[in-house]
Amino acid sequence: MANITQIERELLGLPAAERERLALRAWESLVESEEAASDPNIDPDGLELANERDKELERGEVDAVEEKEFRRWTGGMNEG
Repeated sequence: MANITQIERELLGLPAAERERLALRAWESLVESEEAASDPNIDPDGLELANERDKELERGEVDAVEEKEFRRWTGGMNEG
């Protein structure tokens, strides 16, 4: 079985549309997962907030922001 580093390398080598599809599916699996909700390494309030933001985007109630602006707001969290 491939390790996370191998999977990440393969994923990043995919075309953008396929990466988007996988990212969306991964996101949906987190939002729907009881395991993710109980994982101490995953912030359930953050998941809830991000899920609500996603719904607002889908309804056209808010605009998306550029990655650079997002990183400025979050202080560069999760860079790397």
